[in-house]
Amino acid sequence: MKNMSNEKKGLKADFNLITILIIPIAIAINFIVGNLVLTLKLPLYLDSIGTFLVAILAGPWVGGLTGLLSIAINSIADPSLFPFALSAAATAILAGILARKKMFTSFWKFVISAILVAVLAVIMSVIISYAFFGGFDSSGNSIMIGAMMSAGIPFWPAQVIGNFISEVPDKFISLLVPYLVIRGMSDRYLYKFSNGSVFINARKEKKEAGK
Repeated sequence: MKNMSNEKKGLKADFNLITILIIPIAIAINFIVGNLVLTLKLPLYLDSIGTFLVAILAGPWVGGLTGLLSIAINSIADPSLFPFALSAAATAILAGILARKKMFTSFWKFVISAILVAVLAVIMSVIISYAFFGGFDSSGNSIMIGAMMSAGIPFWPAQVIGNFISEVPDKFISLLVPYLVIRGMSDRYLYKFSNGSVFINARKEKKEAGK
């Protein structure tokens, strides 16, 4: 009972007023940046920057919800995106958990976190793409996978390589932006979020170590 009580208390702290207010802002960031990238025809997605910002600041469950809602809204215009809500939620939850483990408090830890999130994204993308679309969804990534298969690379290696090539830089940039934003945030603002103390304490430890 004690553990359940603590979990409920933590979940309630995650979904505070400031967090609820920032979720629609994060979804708007995803939509604007994602559509800008699509318009510029860049070989990336960058439609999860807002989601990762929320996940790192407010925790895994808030981030997961933001990812789900973001993809659900985008799916109104393109229903083929909806299955990828699972990937958006899973990667956001992982980012939120890593943030609580202090894995976004230094650059080398950030790099490790970005790799872990990217690997999960690759696994989820391969599974979802195969389960719902036979391995070829509506993204430009399918063109690259098809080209590799035409060159003689078997189906599954082509799926993994193709998704790896697209997901790693995408997730690195999508996590780098929140990482840099949070580094520039004041302690006063960080304190409003459930994960804020992680970054505040890391700053204090760094200052004390430098004395």
